[in-house]
Amino acid sequence: MTVEFALLGSVEARVDGRIVDLGHARQRCVLAVLLVDANQVVSVDQLVERVWADRHPQRVRNTLYGYLSRLRQALAIAEGADIVRRSGGYVLDVEATAVDLHRFHDVTARARAAARNEQDEQAATLFGQALGLWRGSAFAGLDTPWINALRDAVDQERIAAELDHTDVRLRCGHHSGLLAELSARTETHPLDERLAGQFILALYHCGRPADALHHYQRIRLLLAEELGCDPGLPLRRLHQQILTTDPALNVPATVPAAGRAPGPAPALVPRPLPASPPVP
Repeated sequence: MTVEFALLGSVEARVDGRIVDLGHARQRCVLAVLLVDANQVVSVDQLVERVWADRHPQRVRNTLYGYLSRLRQALAIAEGADIVRRSGGYVLDVEATAVDLHRFHDVTARARAAARNEQDEQAATLFGQALGLWRGSAFAGLDTPWINALRDAVDQERIAAELDHTDVRLRCGHHSGLLAELSARTETHPLDERLAGQFILALYHCGRPADALHHYQRIRLLLAEELGCDPGLPLRRLHQQILTTDPALNVPATVPAAGRAPGPAPALVPRPLPASPPVP
């Protein structure tokens, strides 16, 4: 029976598509800690600290052993997933691709490699697959200092993947399909200059240069009011390029496939893609 684990949303386990009862939040937190470090030994002290923080570690060890026993029973029907006692702690033996968090890391790494090799359509597809794994806030329903810090780090990885995904979609010429999404995201993150640049570029290539310039002025004023600074060099350069209708904003049109009408030239977006922030 095939098992799949989900951390990018509520913590879940499915065996052949059926949800496994993992118990209450604290017990699911134990499983989440093991899944984050899948196939690596996690010491008892680490488990106690990550799940209970500083709440009387000596008193919770018996409780921990009970949780581990019940999780073993819950996963007994699954093939390819087992919680094993090892010297120094416990390890959850499982195929890494069975855990959505690790699958997200793997697919985004392949997407960035494709982008570096100028395979933007493939990169866009891979980024879409990686982001499609998310079902909500990571580790939803769990609340410990360690989980909360990890959630913040993983959320930053998701945001970085979204930005990289947008870059390759812009280079592929998907400007009109991005407008609504970028408009909503700029409302949520009004001071994000990279995101603002993507929205401005999409507006420009959709034939809305006045709106593009208006949004530049908007973020320029926001940065001045909120942070007391001007836009960075990349955003200022983009603003100047739009003012002068710089042809460097366009990638030279490629020869269209037989029988296919040529589409608009995609935007030139800088290729260097930032690495994801490390997971603690």
